[in-house]
Amino acid sequence: MTARPLLLVTGFGPFPGVPDNPSGAVVSAIAGLSIKGVDAQVLETRWTVGDGLAERAAAARCVLMFGVAPIHRMRYERAALSGAAHRPDVAGRLPTTPPSRWRYSAFDVPQLVVAARAAGHTITLSHSPGQYICNAAYNAALSTNANTLFVHIPAPVGRSAISMDAVLSHAMWLMRTLPGAPLRGLRRT
Repeated sequence: MTARPLLLVTGFGPFPGVPDNPSGAVVSAIAGLSIKGVDAQVLETRWTVGDGLAERAAAARCVLMFGVAPIHRMRYERAALSGAAHRPDVAGRLPTTPPSRWRYSAFDVPQLVVAARAAGHTITLSHSPGQYICNAAYNAALSTNANTLFVHIPAPVGRSAISMDAVLSHAMWLMRTLPGAPLRGLRRT
């Protein structure tokens, strides 16, 4: 019997406007470390991303997801939204079945922000992951595993760029922290 992975870590490949997705680079670096109990996967940036993701998320104790956004600081997403933007994916397709409901992380996300800041990471709290594929993927993972956190990292442009070393350091901190992180009054699965 294969052991249940402690942690599923995901990022995304390129998509229109972002030919080099830093979230995929971070997850590829994590995969290259071959950490026991960690399943690191770079997902295609397609509207159909949820098709297999929900099952993979259900098989993990917790899920750590990375995506990229036009922001200045890394941010933790509290919830996945219903609905989807009318924007094409990497294959040029538009969404056909957008998420139909909001879903919330079981992690005490505000407390995780406080802990990350205390550990020296510059993090903000977000209540909206947008309505592109990051949101669709987050919604799919949360549908089977509420012990999921989505982290948006800044797009690597101009002065808002954050070094890949800083993002990877933060990712490693989260990988050590999430398995024992506080939940919002819920039981750990």
